[in-house]
Amino acid sequence: MESTWLLLIYTVPAEPSRKRAAVWRELKRAGAVSVRDGVWALPERDDTRDRFRMIAAKVTDLDGQATLVEGARIGAERTADVVAAAQAVRAREYQELIDEAGHFLAHVQREREHRNVTFHELEELEADLGKLRHWSEQVVARDYFGAAGRAEVEQLFAQCDEVLESFLENPFRDAEAEG
Repeated sequence: MESTWLLLIYTVPAEPSRKRAAVWRELKRAGAVSVRDGVWALPERDDTRDRFRMIAAKVTDLDGQATLVEGARIGAERTADVVAAAQAVRAREYQELIDEAGHFLAHVQREREHRNVTFHELEELEADLGKLRHWSEQVVARDYFGAAGRAEVEQLFAQCDEVLESFLENPFRDAEAEG
């Protein structure tokens, strides 16, 4: 697997620990993989370069030091390890999304069985699904290597849309028939 990588090499003062935690959160949001202490990797692309530049600026703002290495080549075995690590993290995130979508579907089913849902509750269901979709978009954006679970997430969200659409239509049809 021949590819070039971006490496972000950084140090942040040990205290206060919130500084290190802030950088760590940004690296995780970017989908970066830790190669070793203070060295993180991303596949080299325009969007990942921009992301690492933003994180490097944050490191500097936090009184740390950052070096961005572009065009890095990593040996095939280590590349396979980095890719596998990234895929494992994304697969766990996809599994969390699958679990949450399952909870959402079960919740909608319970609401459907009770049939006395208010407009406010319907809005909350739509908002909940919107939050799940937003989370899914974030995970997909950092899935650089096609981790397992993405297709299942997309299928479950299609099912969520279908169930919610059906659920939204039925109460209004029933109300129109009574009116």
